[in-house]
Amino acid sequence: MPGAVEQRLLRQGLGYALGLRIVVIGLSSAAYLALAPVPDRMVAVAVVVGFNGWSLCYAAAMLRGSRSVRRWLPLADVAAVCGACLTQSWTVTSDPRGGSTWLFVAVNLVVVTYPWQVDWRLLAGGTLTIVTAYYVGATMADPGGWLVDPSIGPWTAAEAALSWGLYRFVRRGARAADRTIARAAELRHAAAVAAARRRDEREYLAALHDTAAATLLMVGSGVVDRTEPWLVEQARRDLRELQRSEDVLHGEADLVPLLHEVADNALPQIAWRTPDSLPLPAADAVALTRGVREALTNVVRHAGTDRTEIRVDHDAERVTVQIIDRGLGFDPTRVDSQRYGVTRSLTERMIRIGGAARIQSRPGHGTTVTLSCPRAVPEVSGNDQEIIATSFQRGLRWAVVVMSLAILLFLDLPRLLSSREAYAVFWPQIVTWAGLVAVTLAVAVATWRDRPLGRWRPPLLGLVFALSALATMSVRPEYLLGAAHWSEGDAGWQVVLLMMDARIPAFVAVLAAHYLMTFGQAALAGQAALSVAGAVSATWAVLAYQLAIAMIAAVLRGMAASSAQALRAAERVRTSEAVARHLHADRTSRLSGLGAGTVPLLTGLASGELDPGDESVRRMCAAEAARMRRLIAAEDTADSLSHELRACIELAERNGVAVSFAECGDRPELPPLVRQRLIEPAIAALATARGRARLTVASTGGTVTVSVVAACPPPPPMPDGGGVRQSMTVVGDRLWIQAAWQEER
Repeated sequence: MPGAVEQRLLRQGLGYALGLRIVVIGLSSAAYLALAPVPDRMVAVAVVVGFNGWSLCYAAAMLRGSRSVRRWLPLADVAAVCGACLTQSWTVTSDPRGGSTWLFVAVNLVVVTYPWQVDWRLLAGGTLTIVTAYYVGATMADPGGWLVDPSIGPWTAAEAALSWGLYRFVRRGARAADRTIARAAELRHAAAVAAARRRDEREYLAALHDTAAATLLMVGSGVVDRTEPWLVEQARRDLRELQRSEDVLHGEADLVPLLHEVADNALPQIAWRTPDSLPLPAADAVALTRGVREALTNVVRHAGTDRTEIRVDHDAERVTVQIIDRGLGFDPTRVDSQRYGVTRSLTERMIRIGGAARIQSRPGHGTTVTLSCPRAVPEVSGNDQEIIATSFQRGLRWAVVVMSLAILLFLDLPRLLSSREAYAVFWPQIVTWAGLVAVTLAVAVATWRDRPLGRWRPPLLGLVFALSALATMSVRPEYLLGAAHWSEGDAGWQVVLLMMDARIPAFVAVLAAHYLMTFGQAALAGQAALSVAGAVSATWAVLAYQLAIAMIAAVLRGMAASSAQALRAAERVRTSEAVARHLHADRTSRLSGLGAGTVPLLTGLASGELDPGDESVRRMCAAEAARMRRLIAAEDTADSLSHELRACIELAERNGVAVSFAECGDRPELPPLVRQRLIEPAIAALATARGRARLTVASTGGTVTVSVVAACPPPPPMPDGGGVRQSMTVVGDRLWIQAAWQEER
C-alpha cells in the first residue's frame, strides 16, 4: 500500500495532470481558431467547444467519481480523443508553414498526462489507438500531405514513454521519502515515548518524595506522636495524589486554585499576590504546584517562621511563581547537590517542563524560591519537509535527465545527421549537441552525488545559451524553426534541468529568454521554415511540456511542506496515544507496587485506625519511608549502590542517627535484583536505628558485602532470589547485619 507521501503525490498529481490538460488544450485550440484558417469554422468551433467541455467533465469525474467510474472513464476518454482526431477534414488545415495543429497539441497533452491516470498497459494501448485514429483522420483530410507526417507516431510514443518515466521517477522519490520518514518517525516515536515515560517516572518520584515519603517520614521520625486533623487530611491528600488518574496531565488546569489547595494546610499565614485565575497546560500547572508544595515544606522544616508570601506573575511567554519567607535562611552553596528536595524535586521538576528553579538565600535574611516555566513550548521541528522535498527533487531531476538524454540521442541526433544540407556549417551542430549532452551529464553527476548546482548554475546556463545561439547561426535561413532546427526547442530541456529548483517566475523568465533569443535570430535572418503563427503553434507543444516541469517542481515543493505537516500531525496523535497507553500501564504498575505497604499505612492514618504514637506504627512508617527513599534514589548513576545507600543514610540522619560510612574495593556491575537484596537489610536497620550506626561496603575478589552495625530490631528475613546471603550477629547491644553476593566466574 502506498505511503502517506506517495498517496498525496498521486492525488495531487492527478489533479495537476487534468488541470494542465484543460489549460493547454483550451488555450491551444482557441489560439488555432483565432489565427489559422479552417475548412469549416462552424464544425471546428463545435468540435473545439465539445472536446474542451468533455475534458472538464472528464476531469471532474476522475477527481470525484468512485473507483469503478475511474476505472472505465479513461476508455471513454480515449474514444473521445479518437473521435476528435477523425474530424480533421473539418477542423484543421494542411499547411507546412503552420507548425502544428491544435489536435496535434491535444494528442500530445493527452498521452503526456495519462501516466497519472492509468496504468502502463492502458497507456500503451491508448497511445497506439489515439495515434492510429490521428493518422486515419489526417489521411482523410490530407491524403499523402503534410498532416500525415510519419514522425508524429514515434514522437507521440516517445513523449508517452518519457512522461511515464517522469511519473515513475517522481513516484519512486515519494516512496523513498516515505521509507526515510517512516524510519525517522519510528525513532522519534520510540524516543518520545521513552522520554515521556522517563519524565513521568521522575515526576512520580518527585511526587512520592513530596507526599507519602514525607508524611511517613514525619510519623516514623516521631515528629507526630498522636492523630491530628492536619495529619488525617495530609494522608488523604497523599492518597489522592498517588491514585490520581493519568488524565491529570492532559488538557488545561487553573494554576491559582491548585496553589491554594496545596498551601492551605502548610502555613497559617500566607500572603497571596496572584491573578484571579491562570489557565495552563495541566502538566505545567501540576509541576508548578508540586514545586510550591516542596518549597513550603522546606519553609516549615527549616525556615523557623510561620509566614510566607506567594507571588504569581505571567506574561505572553512565561509564568513565574515565587515563594518568599523572612526566616532563618541558609547558604545554598553548602547544600549537597545530591539532596533530593533541592536538586530534583525543584530544579529537575522545572527542567522537565522546560522551565527553571532558582533559590536565593542568605543566613538570617530568609529565602526566595523562584519557579518558572514557558507559557508555550515550541515544537521541535524535524526535517521531514527537507526529506520529502529532496526526494521529490531528486526523482524529478533524474526523470528530466533521462528525458533529455533520450531526446538528444534518439530524436535530435538522427535529425541533425539526416539534415546536413540544412546547415551552412555542420560542425557547430555537432559541438552544440555534444555540449548539451555534457551539460545533462554534469547535472546527472550532481544529482547522483546529491549535491546542489550552486555556483555552477550561471556558467552552465551561459554555456547552454551560447551553444543554442551557435547552432541557430549555422542553420540556413529557409530551414530556421523547422524540423532541421532541432536545438530551437530541445535546448530548452537543459534550461529546465538547470532552473528546476528555482522559483516559477525565474524559471519562466530564463526559459522565455532562451526562446526569444532563438526567435530573434530567426527574425534577423529574414525568412524561416514556419510562419510566425506556425512557429508559435509548433513551439507551444514543447514549451507547454517544459513549463509543466516547472509547475510540477513547484507543486512538489508545496506538497513537501503540506505532507510534512500532515505526517507530523498524524505522528503526534499516534505518539500521544502510545504515551498515554504506556503511562497508564506504568502508573498502574507503580500503584500496585505501593499497595502492600504505603497505601495501607496512609489509609490507616487517614481513617485514624493507626496511631502515629504507637512504636510499631512508627517503625512501619519509617521502614516504608526508607524503601521509598531508596526507590527515589534508585535512578541510574555512576554508582547506583552507593547512591541508594546514601539516601538511606540521609533518612537515618534525619531521625537523629549519626552514621559513619566507608567503602573499599572496586565493585563489579551489579544486577538490579542483586543491588536491591544487598540494600534491603541496611534499609530496615537504618530506618529503625537509634544512636550511632556504621555502614560499610567492601568489594574483594568478586564478592560485594554490605554490612551495618546499629542498635535496631532484627530486620525481616530476606526474600529468596538474587544469590545474596544474609547473616546477623549480636555485638553487645547492637546487631551486626551483613548481606553478601559472590560474582559468578
